Amino acid sequence: MSDLATALLDALDDDALDRLAERLAPRLAGSLAAGTGPEPDRWLTTREAAGYIGRSPNGLHKLTAARAIPCSQDGPGARCYFRRSDLDAWMRSR
Repeated sequence: MSDLATALLDALDDDALDRLAERLAPRLAGSLAAGTGPEPDRWLTTREAAGYIGRSPNGLHKLTAARAIPCSQDGPGARCYFRRSDLDAWMRSR
């Protein structure tokens, strides 16, 4: 979650959170019924992972070269793959 979203949610009192929940409930129920809820954990390509964390592919390559972000490779110089759950944990830790 972005810092802005966290700050906004922290600023809401219980009544405002209840009103927000009431407005979101139909949308969430529709998503769950349609099966469009959160994606399951899966492996992402560099391009997908970069978009997921809001970076450019070049920026993501710099993070992998510095070993600052978790990734997997089949061997030295091979393509990098990123597990969504690892990226979620990395983003939460920042």
